Amino acid sequence: PALPGKLADCASQNLEKTELFLVEGNSAGGSAKQARDREYQAILPLRGKILNTWEVASDQVLGSTEIHDIAVALGIDPDNEDLSQLRYGKVCILADADSDGLHIATLL
Repeated sequence: PALPGKLADCASQNLEKTELFLVEGNSAGGSAKQARDREYQAILPLRGKILNTWEVASDQVLGSTEIHDIAVALGIDPDNEDLSQLRYGKVCILADADSDGLHIATLL
């Protein structure tokens, strides 16, 4: 599948150095894009709280745009355990230092 349009990808494909930053909101995503190391750091802004996957059926999880975008950006297929197409070595969460940000980080 095509990479999400809101993904600001990095240039490197070295899993030992690449990082995907999941960022709370487009505003924070813009700031993160300006401050990142374009060689090794990719930014994927998220819109609000993502689906709580603990409480829903798997078809609902896979139907969530945010979860789909995260999976595609990472290079994984939720229906498969194969990680050979993994695109980043680390995933970092940038969320606000408030109760909503903590909830988003917990859901991720």
